[in-house]
Amino acid sequence: MLSALGKGASMQHKPDVAMRSLLGGPPEVVPVPSIAETKGLATEGAHMRMDPRILTRISDVVSVLEQDYTKVLQSHISDMERAYIGWKSGTEDTRAKIYEIAHDIRGVAGTFGRPLSGQIATRICARFDQAPKVIPAIEDHIDALNHVASLSPEPEGAFADLVLKRLDELSDVRPDPAGEAKAGG
Repeated sequence: MLSALGKGASMQHKPDVAMRSLLGGPPEVVPVPSIAETKGLATEGAHMRMDPRILTRISDVVSVLEQDYTKVLQSHISDMERAYIGWKSGTEDTRAKIYEIAHDIRGVAGTFGRPLSGQIATRICARFDQAPKVIPAIEDHIDALNHVASLSPEPEGAFADLVLKRLDELSDVRPDPAGEAKAGG
């Protein structure tokens, strides 16, 4: 019977597949549930086995983190405004500081319920990437970011789209879907 399996084959290697093949049946893959599935930790839909008290606590913690981030965001914007004032007066290293702060905001804001702030910061970074020496409308971007950060909840929908469109018109820069900027439009 082993000679029918071919040279070098062994029954210990995959006996179920080998036996079905010998009997003329097609090989069959039998799915084996993962440990998470057997323990009830993974489901197709939302996991509903979590204690509602824990879910409430998680929601409370996220809410506090969002409030804390709003304070952090406002502090970052104040630092950005000070750096911009220094940059206007000729201090070149403050340009890098503005970019660094905008980059940080762009990377984190959406996580804490501030997607519009993140999109404005993305536009600041895009403008710096496109025009390293002269930044038209950068002050407008910082002002818009400051205003949006003072609002809770942050604007979304048509208003957010209008803010972004206006900033794009002022600076003539639009980030492409990959997050990089294109001049013009």
